[in-house]
Amino acid sequence: MRYWFLLVFLFGALAWGRHHWRSPGEDVWATIAPGVELRLLRAPGSNNSSSVVALRTTPEHLRVVSGTPRQAEEWRKANKALAAVNGGFFDAQDKPLGLRASGGKRLSVLHGKMWGVFFTRGSKSHPQAQIMPTEKFVWKSDMREAVQCGPRLVENGKVLKLKFQWARRTGMGIQRDGKVVIAVADSDVSLPEWAKFWAAPAGLNCRDALNLDGGPSSQLSLQTPSRRLHLRSGRAVPDAVLISG
Repeated sequence: MRYWFLLVFLFGALAWGRHHWRSPGEDVWATIAPGVELRLLRAPGSNNSSSVVALRTTPEHLRVVSGTPRQAEEWRKANKALAAVNGGFFDAQDKPLGLRASGGKRLSVLHGKMWGVFFTRGSKSHPQAQIMPTEKFVWKSDMREAVQCGPRLVENGKVLKLKFQWARRTGMGIQRDGKVVIAVADSDVSLPEWAKFWAAPAGLNCRDALNLDGGPSSQLSLQTPSRRLHLRSGRAVPDAVLISG
């Protein structure tokens, strides 16, 4: 199943994104709402019709939600958010596989010692974001939002060794200035290519990055006064990562 972009947005933005993916060192983002930026890039290792939609924000704009399965667009609307993407893995009964936390409350438990955890901690107005291996993660009282998934893609700027598995992709990363990037690929990408893309200065330029659920779960919904964009999926998901205004 191919995703469909809003056509008026696609033709101009796609050319813009491809140009900057091919220009090493450039990092061009468009502000679409206070504290939220958008960039469209050519997907790594793909043909020219495939893209990655990336959103960048600061940690206080992030929220994790979990509950009855919904499409990203439904999660966004129900929570009056600017954007939503799918979250982590889940089982056949639509229960999260791994930790989810929202507003300082743990919604599900940590899953084994695999994968990694994206989380924010600190004050409500100025939290900090971090990605940590599951085996090193310990819940602290000042933690706010969290999603456990995997595999980890980048650690302290180093691309991690991963298997050559292909799927549509969703991920989260943290840049060196502490800003958070959320991105969705609209076609199959291998894990090694995906990881390199997150670390590359001409890609998403993140010091740490974590893969989220992919394949038929990968989806994104964005609506602001100036932009409307939906990458749809055939699968409703039981949790989502939101960007609020």
